[in-house]
Amino acid sequence: MRYITVRTRDGDYDIVLGRRALDDMDLAQLSEQFDMVGCIVSERVLALHEDTVQKIAARFGGKIYPMRDGEENKNYLHAERFFNLFLKEGFTRKSLLVGIGGGVVGDFSGFCAAAYMRGIAIIHIPTTLLAMVDSSIGGKVAVNIHAGKNIVGAFHQPQSVIADTRFLHSLPVSEIQNGIAETIKHALIGELRLIPILNRHTLTSIREDEVMEELIFLSASFKAAVVGQDVREAEIRAILNYGHTVGHALESWMHYKEISHGEAVAWGMKAEAEISRRMGFLSDTDAKHIHELLARYNFAEKPPAFDPAGVLEHMKFDKKNIKGSLRCVLLKKIGEPLYNIEVEASLVFEVLKNMGEQ
Repeated sequence: MRYITVRTRDGDYDIVLGRRALDDMDLAQLSEQFDMVGCIVSERVLALHEDTVQKIAARFGGKIYPMRDGEENKNYLHAERFFNLFLKEGFTRKSLLVGIGGGVVGDFSGFCAAAYMRGIAIIHIPTTLLAMVDSSIGGKVAVNIHAGKNIVGAFHQPQSVIADTRFLHSLPVSEIQNGIAETIKHALIGELRLIPILNRHTLTSIREDEVMEELIFLSASFKAAVVGQDVREAEIRAILNYGHTVGHALESWMHYKEISHGEAVAWGMKAEAEISRRMGFLSDTDAKHIHELLARYNFAEKPPAFDPAGVLEHMKFDKKNIKGSLRCVLLKKIGEPLYNIEVEASLVFEVLKNMGEQ
């Protein structure tokens, strides 16, 4: 197993990574200080790994609460149902939630933990590549509302993150792609050790256990280092939003249907790279390299049908905006991000329009 320590002003915690990492951990010891344990589990994960999930819950001494996957289910109304259920079951401030699933379940279970009785403990067991390299790390938890993604949320650090790579074996290619999008993002904003790995592999070869573990380790370590410097996203942590300003707006405009998070972020990275180029920051050579890297993993080939004006309108709800001005994470070059950069709406509209006409 490999360990990554996330050091924050809110406390330190470990990311534990490895094949069968769960088998080598004393889950009962992790939960012994809590009066009750509830495991919020993706219905899809429960169907694919029922025996494993049942054993995990039993070792924690907890009960399983299934949750439907999909961004449309990560909403405040759904959270209220869980709050009422926890109250009925007798959960207190000394209870523990365990989120077992991908990014949706991780965000949702973390939000429930942050909000219930003003905050209870959470342990994340991510089961997708995206969750292992990104969403389970850093304590950002949220639910969606109609206007946009992750508008209602909190910063709530987990007790620990256990990334057991056995779950990755059952993932379809599309889910591997989702995670690759986030590793490409980490490569472009500073973790340059990922570039040769991504350039050397394809969607098929990158799934080899040793390659995948190294990919996760580098991505998770990079995010842990950034989060440790800026827990509340006041400054440098904003670089982790590269590709997400456009990507989240695209997702919310499409009502989280017919586009995955990875696809949306890939289009967001492509758009924000083009904005960077047009504003004189990014060279043509680097912009071309980004396009080729995305294409290598079958991203950004044919855009979804969208309304540029509609996506631009959703961008206005982004949390980075100040006094109505659009703010994006841009690139000066590969590995050197610029954050909190004001961007003209007319330029964004032109880039989105050109992207949609490809």
